Amino acid sequence: MRLLPGVTIDRADEVLRNAKTEWDNTQGGTFGFFHAYIGAVENTYTQLRMCFAEPDLANAIRGDAYWHLLSLGPVPSPPAPTDVIRASNEAYRRAISDVSRELDLARAELDALMKLAARPGLPLILDTNVFHTWQRPDHIDWPAVLRGWEETERTARLVVPLRVVDELDKQKYGSGFLAESATKAVRFLQQTLAGRAGESVPIRSGRTATLEVWTQSEDRGPDADLAILRCAADLDVLCDGGARVVTGDLGMQLRAEHMDLNVRALPDIYRKKKNEG
Repeated sequence: MRLLPGVTIDRADEVLRNAKTEWDNTQGGTFGFFHAYIGAVENTYTQLRMCFAEPDLANAIRGDAYWHLLSLGPVPSPPAPTDVIRASNEAYRRAISDVSRELDLARAELDALMKLAARPGLPLILDTNVFHTWQRPDHIDWPAVLRGWEETERTARLVVPLRVVDELDKQKYGSGFLAESATKAVRFLQQTLAGRAGESVPIRSGRTATLEVWTQSEDRGPDADLAILRCAADLDVLCDGGARVVTGDLGMQLRAEHMDLNVRALPDIYRKKKNEG
């Protein structure tokens, strides 16, 4: 699930709850299926369209079924044949049921997203560059780093976008420093997260830092940097206190700042030594 930029998770929760209530009431058909159905579409379409990027709930509500039923108009009354009336009612019931099911699926996705957003610590989105430029995440004193950045939070929630994992996987098949560094990074992630996919795993004592792979914003487009920044933008909206992009790449820094994201670079003391993979 992905929310549109500027939409808070509380707002998404409110919109989805209101939409579900509206469509649950519609199933009774109190004012006739046609008018109840059209009213539910009108009362929920705009809010859902302005809130959710994925799934496209607005399209689920005002899709092909909507335009077909709109062209049919109200359910016919006697003396129309009974089978025609029954078929028309069934068409509206099915359309209403389909929308209600889509909203239930969205609710399950949003509940899962809310749990992820509530994980403790300041979200630090690690760029691919981090694994090549600086020491392994479990070798870094994150509370000290956060103090140096003048952050009030002392627990680092290290988030590795799935696209970063993809990039490291590709790089390890090359040659030279980059391939060696990528191979070690992939091995570290495998050993740390093995058997705990989707979990937040402590990597330092006292849970001063946790590590997780973020799969909620899966962007397979050609622009890897943009995919990583979209992950950061999602977390920036979802989490109290926002998120930080951690990178040493100037191009990534400039693009992140253009998206109004906060960017941080690790202290030089944690830079890898020459020829250190």
